[in-house]
Amino acid sequence: MRRTSRRLWWLPGWVFAAMTILPALLAIAWLVPGTATLLAERLLPVPMLIIFVPLALALCYFAMRQLPVSWPRFGDAAEPGKPSADGTVTAEPGSAEAGSPEPGPAESAARRRDVPADAVLITVAIAVGFAVWQVARASQQVFVVSDPGAYLQYGYWIAIHGSAKIPQSATAFGSVTGLNFSSTGFYQTGSTITPGFMPGLPLVLAAGMWLGGVQGALLMAPVIGGCAVLSFAGLAGRLAGPRWAPAGALVLALTLPEQYVSRAPFSEPLVQVLLFGGLCMLTDSLVVTRLRSGYAAALILAGLGGFALGLTVLVSIGSLSTLLPAFPVLALMFVTRRPQAGPLGMGLFLGVAYGLYAGLVLARPYLDSLSSQLHLFGLCAAGFGLVTALIAPLAFPSVRARVHRVFVARAQVPGLQGETWTLPSLGACLQWTAFAVPVLLLVGFAIRPYFQTVRGQTDPVVIRYVAGLQRLAHLPVDGRRQYYESSLDWVLWYLGVPAVLLATAGAALIARRMVRAALDWQESQVAARTWGLPFLVIAWSVATVLWDPAVLPEQPWASHRLVPVVLPGLILLGLWTSARLKARAAELGARQVIAALVGTCCVLAMAIPAFVTSMNPGLAVKSSVGVHSSGVSRLISRVRFYGVGNSATYAGSLAAVTGLCSAIGPNASVIFVDAATADSFSQVVRGMCGQPAASVAGASEVTVEQVVTAIEQTGRHPVLLGASRTKLSLFGIVPRRVLSLRTSGDAGVLTGPPAGTWPVEYTVWMSSPLGQGTGGTGL
Repeated sequence: MRRTSRRLWWLPGWVFAAMTILPALLAIAWLVPGTATLLAERLLPVPMLIIFVPLALALCYFAMRQLPVSWPRFGDAAEPGKPSADGTVTAEPGSAEAGSPEPGPAESAARRRDVPADAVLITVAIAVGFAVWQVARASQQVFVVSDPGAYLQYGYWIAIHGSAKIPQSATAFGSVTGLNFSSTGFYQTGSTITPGFMPGLPLVLAAGMWLGGVQGALLMAPVIGGCAVLSFAGLAGRLAGPRWAPAGALVLALTLPEQYVSRAPFSEPLVQVLLFGGLCMLTDSLVVTRLRSGYAAALILAGLGGFALGLTVLVSIGSLSTLLPAFPVLALMFVTRRPQAGPLGMGLFLGVAYGLYAGLVLARPYLDSLSSQLHLFGLCAAGFGLVTALIAPLAFPSVRARVHRVFVARAQVPGLQGETWTLPSLGACLQWTAFAVPVLLLVGFAIRPYFQTVRGQTDPVVIRYVAGLQRLAHLPVDGRRQYYESSLDWVLWYLGVPAVLLATAGAALIARRMVRAALDWQESQVAARTWGLPFLVIAWSVATVLWDPAVLPEQPWASHRLVPVVLPGLILLGLWTSARLKARAAELGARQVIAALVGTCCVLAMAIPAFVTSMNPGLAVKSSVGVHSSGVSRLISRVRFYGVGNSATYAGSLAAVTGLCSAIGPNASVIFVDAATADSFSQVVRGMCGQPAASVAGASEVTVEQVVTAIEQTGRHPVLLGASRTKLSLFGIVPRRVLSLRTSGDAGVLTGPPAGTWPVEYTVWMSSPLGQGTGGTGL
């Protein structure tokens, strides 16, 4: 067994590296052909399966053929071969490729300790457990209440029809004009209806539809959430140390926003899978070049990593802003002549171009509605382009040498008594400036509510909704408020003060070391390069999202803006700081148990606040345990979890839709008489009921009578749907209630984290006039 263990010293590290990039590779293998067939209006299950399986196998083979099994850490002992704080020596990153030289016993032991098998197993168990828990608490958002319902209906339509173009079927309503076919998440464009989202997530939901119907599509959200936790753990293990991967997975899984977006079809978890998976592959490409014959593997990993990063645009157009820091990083990689620069740049541009092209073809009205945000993105891109242009001249050795001399030179000035003072170099000032910026940003966001009140909402519907929430919470009524000045409080609610402080300290230290590494052109630390792009992406996203979240401020809805990068990025920085504190304790002579206790306390300081916010534990008034039970048993029996993390929302929606479709029947033309019902159920009727639908909200009774008459003249069956009985009391027909659902929904809170859910009710009344509105009975 010892000999076998020595021969398989690489296995835990290889399994860890392979498992954490596998979700991103599978996503690429599905999204690329899925988007192509959707553009061709030929999205079918059998061709997709025929393309997906060999493509996934090929990607996995070429990406996993040669992976590093050890990663240097950005610390005092970051370089392979240098002694770490506990006296062990980190070996050179190894390869799982056949023919690698077998290390000696001491080197094998060091490598086994670097990527322990139990850490790999615990990480996978946490990701799987998170997915299972999310399945148990999955949300049935079938109605188009918000983005998840629209995503589900989008995925349902393309799974059944193979095309993203939804016909209006205007002929089913006769010769009447002026009908409204648009609804929440769906735009009326010409003679078709266009979904208002990028096609990435609906393509994955379509796969769930083919596997298990609507329930299968709903369960894809927890599966993607579990994959996102696993991908993030892979990045945390590479940058903070493999032993910290389980801690990263645990803390992220306990945060309420991650649970919230993993229970319903949100796009953010799929963005995380591609983003973190792409960063993992880029990190591996920077490490694997140190191996013999690792050049080709580095190029493949860099290209696939860049392509995964670019494909995030196919899932969410907001990823364009997230990827902006990649351009100066690419320029710096070209300047330093890194072989990964070319494949990374090509993959990144191809992925972004593929996503933009799909968006322009399939979701043009949606992109037009975001013109103001895209204009701001263009300004930011211009700024990053200027930085990239300033980096480009450094490719010339003479320019690089001159710049280096400027930054290391120390000027001398005469003192008051004939003494000569030596001033710090420009490089040293830049390092300490980089150290101070994260701290100043934290202070600035903390005091922002005392100096600024963000207003600017112009949508009348949103203004009325925010005002209603303010009245409910007994707050001053001002519907134009956006509460963006309290964005740091959002992070503190969901992650806790200790995690934010640890992350700020980590950001300050890493920023200083990154500047020092950039100024040292002879820098040999691989860890300094592996941290480059992840750190800039985190710093840019945290600063921009907290300054302008661009979201409706109610919680937990607003928290989904923190999910892609902000919360995982702060957790990653906090884990790195925790690793450094543990190492520093060992350097100061603390015993191994004490050093481990330091790391454990740091992880608990991040995990406990997240757990309390998501689960909201409390004590029940009465205990179900007998009087003879012990005090501990009695106390445990009274513990209850009232938080959103232990709640399933919108239960019964699928059964309600089934009843609605049955009541409408076949050969029907459905008319909605109020806007609210039309927004929630128009696409449900078109997609899941298979009947054409339109809205005449605000129209007079005469207009409604004309529409009904026109429908009857086509030989179809007119059906009127509305939210109340009075709106359908036409033609002397008594309407009947065809949908009545009392369930629980997400509680909207403006000034604190949601402590639970609140009851919601959906009611739809139906009237079916016959004989041109002169008689008949309701169906």
